[in-house]
Amino acid sequence: MTILKFLHTPILKRLDIFKDTKGKSGVYCWINLLNGKYYIGSGVELNNRLNDYFQDWYYKDRANLVIVRAILKYGLGNFALVILDFTENEDTLSREQYWLDELKPEYNILKTAGRRPSKGFKHSTESIELIRQKALGRKHSEEVRKAMSDNRKGENGSFFGKTHSEETKANLRYIALNRTNKPRPGIEVEVLDLKTNQTVIYDSIRDAVKGLNTHLSTLFRREQKDIKKPFREHYFISYLLYNN
Repeated sequence: MTILKFLHTPILKRLDIFKDTKGKSGVYCWINLLNGKYYIGSGVELNNRLNDYFQDWYYKDRANLVIVRAILKYGLGNFALVILDFTENEDTLSREQYWLDELKPEYNILKTAGRRPSKGFKHSTESIELIRQKALGRKHSEEVRKAMSDNRKGENGSFFGKTHSEETKANLRYIALNRTNKPRPGIEVEVLDLKTNQTVIYDSIRDAVKGLNTHLSTLFRREQKDIKKPFREHYFISYLLYNN
């Protein structure tokens, strides 16, 4: 498969994300749909890692991360989530490194998998150059590369059953580079009053929260679990995807 999972509106798909990634290790990618920039990350417990992005505390505790600042600036609704790899635990960092090298994501300050930036810490120009030269100079002999390649083939490889290739990179680049020229999707909420038979369409979930005097988490949960039961036995709620 080319892309394991592509979620255009992850903010409404938390339950699907949890189910798809529970008990799995893997590599993920956030794509900013407004400017086409990437962030690559990974997790041994992928569901827990991705769940962080839906928690308020995470944005306060990780405010130094570029991806966090970007999500706060543009809103999570303007990001798509792509699951690039499901991996064995021991292969997770190597697969993250593969995608860092292949996609060169703009939101990743550190280009080495497994490293996290220290708050307030900056490399000197000399240190950055040494790191860059070390990375560029890390080459294997033809024999070693062949042995590594052979070892990754077949059922022994964590990539068995997947065909990530130039096609995958092309697809991701196409999504990112063309997104700014396309209408941006949004979510409308249609509320039918079962007593008066009147329908109100809200421009966003937050507007519906105010109109119904309820909580954001309540409407998210109803959408995620596809709850059809009338809200408060009074309102029938539908979620509509539209293009601005």
